[in-house]
Amino acid sequence: MNMIDSIRPSNVKAALVARASIMAIALSAGAAFAQEAAPASTPGVPQVAADDANVIEDIVVTARRRVESAQTTPVAVTAIGGEQLEQLAVVRLSDMASLAPSVKITSGSGSANSPVIFIRGIGTITTAMYAEPSVGLYVDGVYMPRPSGNAFDIPDVERLEVLRGPQGTLFGRNTTGGAVLITTATPTDEASGKISMGYASNNETLVSGVIQTGEIGNTGFKAKIAGQVHNRDGWVESPNLPKSDWGGNQKGGNFNLALRGDIGKLTVDNRLRYAKVDSFTSWETLGGTPAALAAYAASAAANPGSPPFIVSGTEPRDFSYRDPRSLGNAEIEGWGNVLTLDYEFSDAARLRSISSYQRLDQDLAVYLSGNYVLGRVANPRTPGNAIEPISAHVTTDNPGDQKQYSQEFQLTGDLGQFNYLAGLFFYDEKVRESIDTVLGSVVATAPVPVFVNVARTVDYDQKTKSWAGFGQLSFTPEALDERLELTGGLRYTKDKKIENSVSTSTITTTTTTRHPTDTTGTWDNWGYLASASFKFTPRIMAYGRVSSSYRAGGFNNIAAAPAPYNPEKAISYEAGLKSDLFDRRLRLNATVYKTDYDDLQITQLVTTPNPTGGTISTTFISNAGKAEYTGFEIEATALLGQHFQIDGNVGYIDPKYKEYIFVVGGVPTDVRAEANFSYVPSWTSRIGAQASTGETAWGEFLLRGDYSEKSSTDLASVDRLSPTTRFFKSGKDKNLSARLIWSKIPVGDVELTAQVYGENLTNNRFINFATDFSSLATVLFNRPRSYGIRVSAAF
Repeated sequence: MNMIDSIRPSNVKAALVARASIMAIALSAGAAFAQEAAPASTPGVPQVAADDANVIEDIVVTARRRVESAQTTPVAVTAIGGEQLEQLAVVRLSDMASLAPSVKITSGSGSANSPVIFIRGIGTITTAMYAEPSVGLYVDGVYMPRPSGNAFDIPDVERLEVLRGPQGTLFGRNTTGGAVLITTATPTDEASGKISMGYASNNETLVSGVIQTGEIGNTGFKAKIAGQVHNRDGWVESPNLPKSDWGGNQKGGNFNLALRGDIGKLTVDNRLRYAKVDSFTSWETLGGTPAALAAYAASAAANPGSPPFIVSGTEPRDFSYRDPRSLGNAEIEGWGNVLTLDYEFSDAARLRSISSYQRLDQDLAVYLSGNYVLGRVANPRTPGNAIEPISAHVTTDNPGDQKQYSQEFQLTGDLGQFNYLAGLFFYDEKVRESIDTVLGSVVATAPVPVFVNVARTVDYDQKTKSWAGFGQLSFTPEALDERLELTGGLRYTKDKKIENSVSTSTITTTTTTRHPTDTTGTWDNWGYLASASFKFTPRIMAYGRVSSSYRAGGFNNIAAAPAPYNPEKAISYEAGLKSDLFDRRLRLNATVYKTDYDDLQITQLVTTPNPTGGTISTTFISNAGKAEYTGFEIEATALLGQHFQIDGNVGYIDPKYKEYIFVVGGVPTDVRAEANFSYVPSWTSRIGAQASTGETAWGEFLLRGDYSEKSSTDLASVDRLSPTTRFFKSGKDKNLSARLIWSKIPVGDVELTAQVYGENLTNNRFINFATDFSSLATVLFNRPRSYGIRVSAAF
């Protein structure tokens, strides 16, 4: 492992120079993989000649809520097809982080390995159910707001699209960073099946299957059944527990059923899903204040039977003593159904209805301390102070559930030189969560260390309703041979939230404080879009766009006094170039952007004195005021002959606070001089190459290698609130991977494919997430080197 970078970057110019070579490679060689060719019936998408296989194929996207080529869409979008996702062994959302520029995916603090998505530096690190994300995730056209519900695998995916930058007009609230669209595979006309099996490091096993019925009789309907089981041992050793329960473990499965059919001009598409995952994330101690470190170490040494107090620092030990008050795995279970009705009156009018009901149940096991020791706990009812487990943070119980219903109507059509979309959207969500947490604090160090355990329970429920109306109109004048497109869009959104919460704090067994609240908030917003694109040739297009978005306001429901926070608003200015050059053997796309944020929502762990003793650490969302993000992105693919391809991407982000007002000692203070952009890498890059033999008598062999890198990031949002993590950085996220794929293996009528692969081949370790409890700070490291094999059979 490389040593973690020093306290602060001292030479920005050096960083720029260090990335220059990567940028040059990306410009001349490499980003999005070549995708499936667009269906012949797709309007506006240039088709590939049947005898011309040595070209970069068109990418089909729905970034503007209609099917079109990515190369003619004036949006910064990266699309990856299902075949490429399978090639790269992508089964979870977190696996896609390097596939698009300016994207980082980390893990939330007690979220059972839930993915937290950052796009262009904008993300939400808390996974509490009351918080609104800043990147919208859509599965089959339905908004999925809870990160813990996105911890499931995503098997049988037809297409993955990453929309970078605010997407407020068509995709609505909570897309100030961007949107990720996942489309699962559609039932096919012909009957078929596929079975896949895999085995990898940490006893990781994966078994999946898909059955396509084809048309059922003469009904016009066809069905698809898909299922997957995915289990893995952990790699962070926990004494007295089996490997299947070590940190990093996962036990999951899912089931999907799709039914699609045509009744005249009406298309009916219903998709049902069920998923469950159990997992546990183990933390390790980064460091702490000298007094706290000494007290924990002395307490461990003074009490026989206590685990030793281990400080990992920036070097992962992959070892953690599990607090006996939190031995189980986090459990998440989800159900959902999406019914899409599509009626085409004519080319001028097509009506679509998307109805969805989703439910999420969870019981998280949250143990952020990384260590526990036995120590004396101040308790007036117990003479001599009882010896109990002590840790900085352990959640003994955290059940919660979420239910959502959404309804969207879309009317689309072509009217001569105009293309339009109009829609209505309604969203109704109810969440309930109960969090029982025990926090350990040092209250005395002599003659022996004495601690106080603050037992804190928060029970809350929140109801959210959102209404929106939106429209977009595009004009393509015939006078310019349809090379110019002008687009404008508007969206009006109104949100209402009702929260009820009760916070109870107990100091040992003697004192209890109770803080009930009941609050309602209402917000509304007008969002807009204006874009212009011009095709210099059928394969070279430039565009510019101005767009806005907003993230809903809310309440800090798990704080002792749930203070409200305001909506976050963003305005983005973007210019881009999309091109297919040299007879479509080089694809080069580039984007530059500037995004201004007002009332930027920042998540920070705040530690405050408890009124009756000890301290309380609470995740708190505040508005930072004004911030500006500027940057650029480049994606490229080059075909060098019929059997060799190079591809890659690079992204650069330069964020600056213009104002960051935080209440310090009851006084609003501008803390921008000591504020950081945590988990925001200045640079993201990937370079990959693949070589294939073409089809032979023994099948086809493909060798692929990829190297991705994300620059080291800050771990603290505000220095004064992060006494330990302010002195550390995450370290570079570097991943060298390789895979050998043997496809089209001649075995009768079965299409057999096998691959061997390795991830993180250099065993680079970095800090994925950190939490600062004022006295101690703990971190979560990435997964070490892993190898695997996969075999699939299609019939």
